[in-house]
Amino acid sequence: MNMSCPYCGNLAEFISSKNFYGTDYGTNLYVCRQCDARVGTHGKGKTPLGTMANNQLRTLRKLCHKHFDPKWKYKGKARQQARRQAYAWLQDVMGLSPQEAHIGKFNEDQCRKLLKILLKKDDKNGIEFKRNGSRNTK
Repeated sequence: MNMSCPYCGNLAEFISSKNFYGTDYGTNLYVCRQCDARVGTHGKGKTPLGTMANNQLRTLRKLCHKHFDPKWKYKGKARQQARRQAYAWLQDVMGLSPQEAHIGKFNEDQCRKLLKILLKKDDKNGIEFKRNGSRNTK
């Protein structure tokens, strides 16, 4: 699979995490060294986790995950159900299809929109996900 940098159009370099970071995280990356844009892959394969992102977009995506993931990630045995509910809520609140509703695919505007929603209630951890994917606020 070849990937072009969305910022400059150059062909991205496919490289292992060990060669890029100096540590083997069990993944690969597509990297544009000119723009410092990159995206990791699913395991050691070539399937990207999302879209390439420069430093600013990576920072926004990390912030989104910081506030979104705790809402489902630490639910023990109910983790898979909580994840499905969280991503159904994400689709609904962002107006996206299941294929689009992944933070790794978000652009800067989408990240800012999600952060605004999450931070509005985050002081009390106030978003709960219901079975049907709708949200309930405390």
